[in-house]
Amino acid sequence: MTGKRELKREHTPKLWLIPTVAVGAVVAAYAGFCIAAAASGEINPNTTIGGHDVGGLTCKEAEVALKPTLDRLRLQSGVHATLETGEDAAFLTYDELGVTFNAQSLVEEAYESSHSGNPLTDGWELLCSSLGKSTAVTPQPEPGWQKTAAERLADASDLDASDFSYAAGDSSLTLTKARNGRDVDRAALQARLGDAKADADGARSVLLPYTVVYADQGDLNELNRQLGGEMSNARYDAETKTIVPERPALNFNVTQAQQLLDAAAPGEQVTVPAKASNPEVTAAELEKVLFRDVLGTYTTRVGGAAGRKANVRLTAQRVNGTVLNSGEEFNYYDLTGPFTKANGYQSAPGYLQGKTVEMDGGGACQCSSTTYAAALLANLEIVKRTAHGFASDYIGLGLDATVSGGGPEFIFRNNTLYPILIETVYSDDNRLTVNIYGTKTDDTTVKMRTEVLSSTPYEEEYKESEEIAPGERKVEQTPYTGYVVNTYRQIYDGAGNLISETFEARSKYNKRNRIILVAPGELPSDEPAEEGAEAAEGGEAGNGGATQPTDGAGSTNPAPADNPNEGGGNG
Repeated sequence: MTGKRELKREHTPKLWLIPTVAVGAVVAAYAGFCIAAAASGEINPNTTIGGHDVGGLTCKEAEVALKPTLDRLRLQSGVHATLETGEDAAFLTYDELGVTFNAQSLVEEAYESSHSGNPLTDGWELLCSSLGKSTAVTPQPEPGWQKTAAERLADASDLDASDFSYAAGDSSLTLTKARNGRDVDRAALQARLGDAKADADGARSVLLPYTVVYADQGDLNELNRQLGGEMSNARYDAETKTIVPERPALNFNVTQAQQLLDAAAPGEQVTVPAKASNPEVTAAELEKVLFRDVLGTYTTRVGGAAGRKANVRLTAQRVNGTVLNSGEEFNYYDLTGPFTKANGYQSAPGYLQGKTVEMDGGGACQCSSTTYAAALLANLEIVKRTAHGFASDYIGLGLDATVSGGGPEFIFRNNTLYPILIETVYSDDNRLTVNIYGTKTDDTTVKMRTEVLSSTPYEEEYKESEEIAPGERKVEQTPYTGYVVNTYRQIYDGAGNLISETFEARSKYNKRNRIILVAPGELPSDEPAEEGAEAAEGGEAGNGGATQPTDGAGSTNPAPADNPNEGGGNG
């Protein structure tokens, strides 16, 4: 033995194995976790689809659970089409847009977000989800939804232009402010829908692409010209033989209306105070009653020379067919004058300064007088009328009207609500009838009453003439008795009761003596002549003070005489 001491080896624990084993165990556990995660058929925790938690559910379970959420999304969420101003143009739900959601594809997206098939990645995703990481899947419509949605959204967003308009009332005017329209660009809208992102509730917003369709803004001044002014009843156009429709009037304050309209929103209505004047006679009514009734008629007998008869016939032709609408005036001379050869008149006896002379248009006043009498019986308003200087044989006292160039004039006005038509008839037996047609609105009739205030008998005057043979006599001037008469217009009801009597006119007729020519030295003695005697052979009888019919029957006196007013006329 060498004497060396043998050392004894001591055994110490292998501490490094502990963490190694631990890590191995963790790795093994994680590996198992990853394998389990990859193989799991469940959606990771904290996963939502459209806000609905589907974590821990299988795909089939998630589809069933997700259905109410998708139904609610389809019925409540949708697309907002907005304008550049930020205001909504339209909002349609996905259901209204025809958009559908596929629950299966959405669940598959949620599942595949954490199940890539790589155990390590899937395990990690599961671990993070378990520790609180959330995954949200936004519901997307089925592919191709933009085209149909764009069409429907455009239909809802298109806006027809609304022109300025108005509605008239009895005491107000309702104005509707103009509103411009929109014409949506559908192709551009489809593209924008494809780019639009959904928010947390699944709704989308898109800026609406459109062009403006401009509305007629209206013109209140022009409207005032159209509606304002004077109201007019329906009337008759004699030239076209048609009825011109009525025109109501509505007067309003243009400044006030403009202020209210400026403050209103497009398409909004405002009400403006106005005063309406509504026609009493409409076109529809007038068509039924136009010239329906004879308002007044009068007939006189035409006598005298052929030229005089021709003149009476000519004036009657020019008066015939005259139409006066309500308020219009009839001016006899404007229709028939001037009384000249150039205007078709012939020479016939007339009076100038109380003398019988040949003049163009002699007898023209017979038509004016006959028309005057018919107008009285039609209860029309007489504007101007002058009696002849001498009483006329062809018409009653106070019923004549003389007319001459430069005056006097004969004018009457249609004071009824309806148009009137004047018809003249010149018969083969030389009678002139004037009929005035219109529309009677009651059962009244008119009669004229003549009151003779005074009469001045004519006298006989004798003049010597070298042209008269001894023992002969010749009437140089026919006589007329002078009169002062008042005429009254009487209105009777349908039962024949006198309703009213009004003073119409006072007519003063001059007397004119009969002048008889005798041979020189054969003047009669101073014995008083027979006053009012008949005219000698070859002369014409005067009026003699006879009272004429006043109910439209007309005069039936003998041959007429031309009796103008003093100063001249064509009576």
